Amino acid sequence: MSELNLNPSATIDAYRNALAPTLQAQQEGLKTLESFGRYQYAIAGDYLEWSLAQAKAAFSSANPAELAASQTALATQFGERFKSRVQEFVNLAATAHTSFNQLVGKATVKAADPIKKTA
Repeated sequence: MSELNLNPSATIDAYRNALAPTLQAQQEGLKTLESFGRYQYAIAGDYLEWSLAQAKAAFSSANPAELAASQTALATQFGERFKSRVQEFVNLAATAHTSFNQLVGKATVKAADPIKKTA
């Protein structure tokens, strides 16, 4: 009768190796989620600052022409800031895309290694 040899450390190593890409994907996903969360927080701060500046301009303006000039200046400043935020978003998305592609590439190579060895 054959003897069953159970090696717990080998079993744990096999599970660890099999689930390593999943763990790495979760970590990368959380990093990306945190980056996008910080980005959204920055956008909300920009809108808050702009709103407060608009309110201040409305209350401190002496006449409609002065109000229009201050609102135009604030809108220009906000537009420039928002333009830089859009570029930041593009960079975040590109980084997330690159990270995901690298992760999938590593997982594919890792999954293909045992198949190549058996063939």
